[in-house]
Amino acid sequence: MKITYLILLGTLLVGACSNQPNEAKANVSTETTEVTTEAATEQQTPVIAHVNAQTFKAEMEKSPGVLLDVRTPGEFKKGYIKGARLLDIFSDNFDSELKKLDKNATYYVYCASGGRSEECAEKMKSLGFKKVFNLERGIREWLSSGYEVVTP
Repeated sequence: MKITYLILLGTLLVGACSNQPNEAKANVSTETTEVTTEAATEQQTPVIAHVNAQTFKAEMEKSPGVLLDVRTPGEFKKGYIKGARLLDIFSDNFDSELKKLDKNATYYVYCASGGRSEECAEKMKSLGFKKVFNLERGIREWLSSGYEVVTP
């Protein structure tokens, strides 16, 4: 009896596992960590493009949008990319301010080294924002690429 039960259980497990890859493919996220700029601007589904400073700058020039600096006010005062709007990711009202933004606009998000802006971009995607460009390695890469910042 135990042997019959084990054989039956084994057969069920093998059958269940053989269907799993097809189901997993159906549930795969459409998120892409690296996309071409054409794909990011032409797709209708939410896209987060993690891009280098050169691509970030080129996209801002090609498709103007909202530039978000998600660093702290102290960091912002040390220098920011021209046209940036401060939205401190550590502030108590960050989530509520993020939810007020137009989800159909194009956003360019950066921080100091890319971690906070990546977190912000992922949150924006989960909230239904359509097009978000995250500056990989943050304002540090922007500066090391020779691009200017505004220093008050």
